[in-house]
Amino acid sequence: MNFVFISASNVERARESSASTRACELLANAVRGEYPDAEINILRLLDYHLTPCSMCGGCIKTERCHDTTFNKIYAALKAADGIFMVCPHYAPFPSKVMILMEKLQEIVFLKSTLDENYKFPLAGKPAGVVAHGGMTEEALPYYEKSLLTPLAQSMASVGLKIQPASEEQKRGVVFGIQSLTLPPGERFVKIEHDWGTIEARLRPLAHAVAAAAAAGG
Repeated sequence: MNFVFISASNVERARESSASTRACELLANAVRGEYPDAEINILRLLDYHLTPCSMCGGCIKTERCHDTTFNKIYAALKAADGIFMVCPHYAPFPSKVMILMEKLQEIVFLKSTLDENYKFPLAGKPAGVVAHGGMTEEALPYYEKSLLTPLAQSMASVGLKIQPASEEQKRGVVFGIQSLTLPPGERFVKIEHDWGTIEARLRPLAHAVAAAAAAGG
């Protein structure tokens, strides 16, 4: 099976310490634990330059965009049996996540207006959603309401089947930070995470998506 993990962080200075990428790696390890032969593909949006959709209509016939970078991501998503999105809180969404979802939704809209029997290639694929931010655990209800829920709804709107992590976490997983400090002479704070707790929170979601993928969606 093939799994794609999207790390939605776009912070250049955190290239080697991205919490989004670390969460993707933990999810991937959990999937490998049950399916050792699974193909793992971590896509860091930081490495891609996406351009906004102008609704030019070029994708109507080909399902391809003039944005060749988007086409590469879309091809990876179409090849996947299961998809994960790990998204940090910005304002509240990172711009590249908005561009990606905008283009996926425009393909669905434009194609389905011409063909009522059209089936989007991502429809039915199981997906797991993770949202996180730079505040401690008391901010989790905010992250769930303002980031996780609308992101899960957006992904579901293109036919992805959002998998629950538990009865209480039907749309996915949220996590915050353990602490932050400002080292002397620095402009940016140092952020600490409780990765043991986060890993335990992510594992059921990884298993749910992998099990749904193994069952054919």
